[in-house]
Amino acid sequence: MSGRPYGAQAGPRGAAEGLRSHAAALRERAERLRGACAGLDWKGPQADLFRARVDELALRCTRAAEGLARSAAELDGRGR
Repeated sequence: MSGRPYGAQAGPRGAAEGLRSHAAALRERAERLRGACAGLDWKGPQADLFRARVDELALRCTRAAEGLARSAAELDGRGR
């Protein structure tokens, strides 16, 4: 381990690519959560609460991915 902060070896472009990669992974996980939840054969109030919690978590993942993408754009000089 070099002791450098994440992305420091490759400079801003490497850090931006890392952020984009993490953003893509978060988006993919959000879609997997939504898909898995939609496929459940479970009915009733508890199921509704569970689905609402999963939807909330998926939305948080999507928002975090958007933030990472904006940060990557800033590093690229496009977010100004």
